[in-house]
Amino acid sequence: MSSSLSVDQADSPALGGYATGRATKADIVDAAFHVFNESGYVGTSVREIARRAGINHATLLHHFPKKSDLLQAVLEHRDELQHIDPSDLAELFALLLGLAIRNDQHPGPVRLFTLLAAEASEPSHPAHAYFQRRTDQLRAQIAHHIGQAQAAGAVASDLDPTMAATQLIALWEGLQLQAPLTNGAVVVADYLRLAFENLLGRPVEPVFLD
Repeated sequence: MSSSLSVDQADSPALGGYATGRATKADIVDAAFHVFNESGYVGTSVREIARRAGINHATLLHHFPKKSDLLQAVLEHRDELQHIDPSDLAELFALLLGLAIRNDQHPGPVRLFTLLAAEASEPSHPAHAYFQRRTDQLRAQIAHHIGQAQAAGAVASDLDPTMAATQLIALWEGLQLQAPLTNGAVVVADYLRLAFENLLGRPVEPVFLD
């Protein structure tokens, strides 16, 4: 009888497998992020992700039976790192500006996200629903806080909150497409800061997530 552990045995809680399994999944998600960043979703091989994670193909499939499951895990991990829950419009803009500055400093994740968003415009893409839901939620969040600021007299009352939110998202995403093509001439955070300050009517200082 072989003394090697099966995949299921390796995940046994009696053997400390849960912790090992979580670490393996984290390694897989990290490897997937880098491979997706290089090749996009369509051009990515699951076997290449397994190779980069230092595991065999069967182990990867045990944790993520489909490539779309892995893509979802990568996107959800990004959302966890960038989750914000602001109390008002000023805090929202401060947090978004902080995210934009960090993104400018670390463009790899932005490149991946932009590439996947473009691929996911096709309705059959496995991340289509995710990006659609994310855009709807972000638009609603920004519009909600603009509406609250209008009610408090801090923002012009003749502004349409949903339209303004849509324009801010379009500005951000458009800048993320332009920035890599300008050799540093376009700094996304600089333009967002200006847009936020124009709408809020006062300076915005960034707040960074831990």
